[in-house]
Amino acid sequence: MATILDLAQAAVTAAIQAGAEWADATCVSTRHVSVEVEKSSIRESEVVRDCGIGVRAFINGGMGCATTQSLQVGEVRYCGEQASDLARAAHSDPDFVSLPPPAEADEVAELFDEKIAGLPSAQVVGWCRDGIQEAEQVSPEAIMSGGAGLTEAEYGLATSTGIAATRRGTAVSMSLFAVVREDDEVGSYFEYDIARRLADFEPTGVGRKATEQALQFLGARHVKTQQMPVVLGPLSASGLLFSPIGSANAESIQRGRSFMIDKCGEQVASELVTIREDPFVPAGLSSTPWDGEGVPKRKRTLLDKGVLTTYLHNSYTANKAGVENTAHAQRSGYSGRVGIGPSNLLIQPGQRPEAQLIAEIDEGLYINAAGLAPDAVTGDISATVDFGFKIDNGELAYPVKNAMIGGHIFEVLSAIDAVSSDYREEPGMIMPSIRISQVQVAGGA
Repeated sequence: MATILDLAQAAVTAAIQAGAEWADATCVSTRHVSVEVEKSSIRESEVVRDCGIGVRAFINGGMGCATTQSLQVGEVRYCGEQASDLARAAHSDPDFVSLPPPAEADEVAELFDEKIAGLPSAQVVGWCRDGIQEAEQVSPEAIMSGGAGLTEAEYGLATSTGIAATRRGTAVSMSLFAVVREDDEVGSYFEYDIARRLADFEPTGVGRKATEQALQFLGARHVKTQQMPVVLGPLSASGLLFSPIGSANAESIQRGRSFMIDKCGEQVASELVTIREDPFVPAGLSSTPWDGEGVPKRKRTLLDKGVLTTYLHNSYTANKAGVENTAHAQRSGYSGRVGIGPSNLLIQPGQRPEAQLIAEIDEGLYINAAGLAPDAVTGDISATVDFGFKIDNGELAYPVKNAMIGGHIFEVLSAIDAVSSDYREEPGMIMPSIRISQVQVAGGA
């Protein structure tokens, strides 16, 4: 019986025989279990087995992509031929040079856990039921939504340049959102856990923590419109700090669609901000030995004391710019499209705990979680504060409502005056809190 890699290689061979100058193929087989929670009940449970192959072929730089969900050898070869036919009809692209050559990649430990792969779907249902019960023990009025899931997958990548790579992976996750009503007041919040191996997964407590925090958001008040210090908790801080890295995508840069244009080698954030990328963290959520095109990954410091050290490239953008391929190609499943993105990101912690950063503020705002990512092109930030607290005399005084924060990404990043020593950690991610000295807050009163 043909393996995942055999099928990928067969598709590439068929594409070349049909006239392609270059070709690559990704073959994927997955099993996914998902359970959906709605209104504190198990709404839906399903098991999906999916498999398929995506082929890219190139002729005179023109690219053709074809995909099939069949893993029959004849269908796979036909998919390769179709990609070649489409490449022949495509416009020539002078910026395409070649696909990457083969190179030795380091191993990454514990990306696949047999304990997850062997779990029955009833176990996932049980996690959700337990989470609902936890929430009801905290508040019988809690209304829960969200769900849990697990995935096991096998990947194969082959290219006409000689790359032949396989890997297996597992993942398990749970996320619950709690809504609590008391009289005319409503409080809500969420909690989650995610892991690549069962030993790192802690579903117990997710429902309880979400509900306890939701209760804390009852009785929200307006705040005055003014500039004030803002402390971002781990989730909101990571969303903000990861945004310049995501926007350092070389494809967006080359198309003139990023606020990070002309920022490589420049100071884009406070000197207190250093972010490392480590694709080799054992069981890390984004750990991988090679990128979506088979280029070996390596550790990098992407933001070094606030300085952006590199743009993120795949083979196409690197060849177009005439620079080193940084091995940031990303594929989603067996889709033929190749994008760009980082792997595990670890923010370097600071010297003082979050509690001290808050204690040093007379009047300010603490934000647990918020969508603070700026506009991808302009860098402007305009975000609602759905989960925040007013800080008075160094303490969290009360939850806030109808508040917004605004500014420009570089102004906000440069105003970071502290990074906490304590942090939230997920496999392959370190997320401390940060303090921003001055941010424009609109109270909405």
